[in-house]
Parts: sequence; structure tokens; C-alpha cells
Amino acid sequence: MDMNLDPHLLRALLVVAETGTVSGAAEKLARTQAAVSMQLKRLEADLGTQLLKRSSRGVSLTDSGEILVAYARKLIALGEDARQQIEGRQLVGRVRLGLIEDLVVTRLPILLAEFRKRFPQVELDLVTAHSGELSQSLQSGKLDIVVADPSRFSFAPFFHWSRQLVWSGSRLIDVGEGDPIPLIVFEGSCTWQDKTTVAFASAGVAWSVACRVSSYGALIGALRAGLGYSLMLPESLPSDCETIDGGRNLPEAPSADFGLFVGKDPSKIVRELGLFLREKLVS
Repeated sequence: MDMNLDPHLLRALLVVAETGTVSGAAEKLARTQAAVSMQLKRLEADLGTQLLKRSSRGVSLTDSGEILVAYARKLIALGEDARQQIEGRQLVGRVRLGLIEDLVVTRLPILLAEFRKRFPQVELDLVTAHSGELSQSLQSGKLDIVVADPSRFSFAPFFHWSRQLVWSGSRLIDVGEGDPIPLIVFEGSCTWQDKTTVAFASAGVAWSVACRVSSYGALIGALRAGLGYSLMLPESLPSDCETIDGGRNLPEAPSADFGLFVGKDPSKIVRELGLFLREKLVS
């Protein structure tokens, strides 16, 4: 018996286990059905045990097959990780990334740290600004990649996704019965505020501007002081504030749209970061 397991044979077994048929695995592996069947027979011969139970409906794993598939996943994952580490150390350069401030307190910075670990010789420059400014900086070549509000761009994003927002407020806030709902709003145009206005109008609820802010830090300060309510991403909520799930006459919180935009003629590093974030953020 050959003590070294051929990774090509292990991958064939994995794909058969995932698809449930040899024909399905053959199509996914871009090989003939006979070639995949031969790989499976060779693997069973190498190990001296039956790995698959065959029937008219397809194939299923034996107990030995279940054990081998579990180890095969680990071995193949290790091989892919090793390849990424080697390729990552060969990738050198700089990426200028722009984000809207709200995303700084999400898991996105953790993902950037993970990317930096995978590609240790890549420099990351991080800039925060409003979506309109980020759009201009990307088009003028000052930034390489941007994550922001798609409605502020005149071209399609590399990919996009949505997140549910929540109403948040300080435990100190005190609104009288029948009083307009006090809101903390950003100066200038903001898609989230446009959605808020529509939501209040649809619900027939009166509201007022309690405080105007020009930065995310100012928004957090006003929120903690109990000056009004605001829409937030769930993970950005300060510890001394709470999510308002219904009640207090607030309409249903809308969702927020995000897009990842890449500049013209992106470098290999920029493309790698875009693909990495698409994999992590859309999953």
C-alpha cells in the first residue's frame, strides 16, 4: 500500500462526496466520468478499504470514506494556505483604501488585518471620508479602492451588499408623549437620512432635528448625551446606548447599501484585496 495519499485522488473523493454522483464530480472537475471512477478505485486500492457505497441513485460514503473526507479537507486546506502564504510573500506594493467612517467600527478592519497577514509586504493606507468625497478621490486617482454608498457613484461597484440598520439611543433620552421624535442628523446629503425621512412620512410620525453633526465621532457624542435617536449599524452601538426594537413611535429601520469600487487599471494587489473582501463580506 502506498503510504502517501495523492492530493488529486483526495480532491476527487471530496468532490464526489459533495455532488453525490461520479458524473456530477466529473463535470465539476472537468474530467471524464471514467477518469474519476479510476481515481476512486485507485484510492480504495491504496488504502485497502471501500470508501464509497454505489447505488442507482448515486454514491454515499462508507465509515472509512467519512473519516478520509474529514482528513482530506484539512490536508487540501493546508496546501491551499501554504500556496497563499508563498504567493503572499511575493506580492509587494501599496494600496490606498477609502472607507466611510461608519465601517471603521465593523469587522472590516479585522478583515484588513487578515489580508495584511496573508500579504505581509503589502502596505495599506486607510482614509475615511463621506461617500461623495471618496468617489471623487477614486476617480482622480488619489485612492485605489473604496467602500462606500453606491448611490454617490456614477459607475457600478465591483460588488455590493446590504446591512440592516437599527434605531439607537441613549438610556438618558427623554421624549414626552406626543412630542416629535428628536433625531441626530448629518449636515449635507445622506442616503440614510433620505430613507429616514421617507420612513417617518410613510408612518405618519412627526420628527424634528435635535442635533446636526459633521463627523461620526460627533454623532456618537450626541447619541451618548441623549440628544436624539440615530440609525446605526448594530456593531457600532456605544456600550451606554441601546437598540430600539419597536416602540417609542419609531418607524421600521431601513437597510443600508454598500459597494466596493475599484479605480481604473487596478494593480494585482488591488485586485487581490477586492477579491478577498468580496469573499469575506458577501459570504
